[in-house]
Amino acid sequence: MSQLCVIQQQDEWLVFDGQHLTRSAVRPKLQRAAVVISDFGNAVSNVVSLEGSPAHAVALIEKRLRSDGLIDSESKILIHKTRTMGGGYQTLFTAIALDLWQQTYAWAEGQPDHCLLVPSTSLAWAALKPGQGLVMQSGRSITVLAMLRHDMLYRTSLAFSDDPTDLAMTVGALAEQFAEDVAGGQDTLEPLVMRWCPVLVRKPEDDAPWADDTLREIFAARSGLKINTVPVRRVVDEAGHEYRSGFGWMQSVASPAIAVNPVASRVAYLAERVLPLASAASLVFALVLGALATRWAMSASEADSRADQLHADIAQMQARIDALADQAGVDSDFPATLTFVERAARLQSGADPATSLALVRAASRDEVRILRVRLEPTADVATGFNAGMDSAAMNQMRGGAAAAPASQGYTLRVDGVVDPQRGTPGMQVPTFVDRLRRAGFDPQPLDPQGEGANGRASSGFFSYLIRREHAPLPEAGA
Repeated sequence: MSQLCVIQQQDEWLVFDGQHLTRSAVRPKLQRAAVVISDFGNAVSNVVSLEGSPAHAVALIEKRLRSDGLIDSESKILIHKTRTMGGGYQTLFTAIALDLWQQTYAWAEGQPDHCLLVPSTSLAWAALKPGQGLVMQSGRSITVLAMLRHDMLYRTSLAFSDDPTDLAMTVGALAEQFAEDVAGGQDTLEPLVMRWCPVLVRKPEDDAPWADDTLREIFAARSGLKINTVPVRRVVDEAGHEYRSGFGWMQSVASPAIAVNPVASRVAYLAERVLPLASAASLVFALVLGALATRWAMSASEADSRADQLHADIAQMQARIDALADQAGVDSDFPATLTFVERAARLQSGADPATSLALVRAASRDEVRILRVRLEPTADVATGFNAGMDSAAMNQMRGGAAAAPASQGYTLRVDGVVDPQRGTPGMQVPTFVDRLRRAGFDPQPLDPQGEGANGRASSGFFSYLIRREHAPLPEAGA
């Protein structure tokens, strides 16, 4: 349910509940949350200029009001706004009789639901910005408040009666005084943006213009300022009489910041006002969390499905591997095949007698005479034989030697003699050796007599062990 709006107009209380209006001569009993806008029985409000510290404003204002005869009893001074002006300051205030203040304050705090108590002068000031003004029509009371850049203007008048003529005269005089205040100021914000707020105006008879429109036009004509009416609503009282009022606009301006309730009451009121928004935000948050949870659940389900599929694929591959493992045994003919392959590899990498003889013959051309070429075991194989071995042991040694690579187990031995009729004397053997190296052999000299001496016999005989180390080098002339 919407909250109530209660406005105190002089000594009458107006309770607005939607389009329904209830009048009361005493403070009403409110059944739900309400905003109460009170003038505190036409309490004294004004703008004064003071010097010194703003902390002493209350005492200075009360002293001035007593000296002017505006108050004669204990009062509650409400400071609505203080603005620094040169060496002093301006203060917008309301002075309320202390007993009336206490009664109204206790009544607002004693309501069963939240009751925000807002002074009408505070509300008028809260509705303004620099360069704006507001005229409040509340019964016979007409109040105008304006905020200039460097000044505050406040005027109020009370008509003699509710008669339209008295109201028109009061508004006209007030407009002229306000225009003089504006003209006498030093502010450069012109023209002012003025608004008119009627608290309650009864519908006229016989299609006559509304009374607030008539008074607004008079104020505009006498002050020279353009003025517009705030948004108004039509309401009906218990007797069926129709009115229009700016209570909706006033209710929208009222806030806990300008209320005079205790801090705890204002915080509780604000919390109840934002509760629907908080609930809506919580609902949206819950929906978002639900959507995210659903999405995460679907993602988890998809991940589980993919994991199950991977496990199934792995199991299938493992089954195939196990099936192939049973067929991975070595064939019975594999050792013989391996022996054949190894022997073929040794033959391929070993010395080729036919090729070696051709290369040796080419290297000896026109230089030396080859007497013998034979295949001999290397020193590590030859030392394994001795005179006391039987034939089986020798065959075993040969088999072991054959198991080694041919380039490591056997080599060629070349025996020859220098041909004095051919070649360059003294250079036959070096030339022969050089040709062998070019053919890819590594010749190692031996004693032709088998005595282990390095060199060749003086008779011209020589012997070399040759092994192939690399491919033949190209001829120098190629």
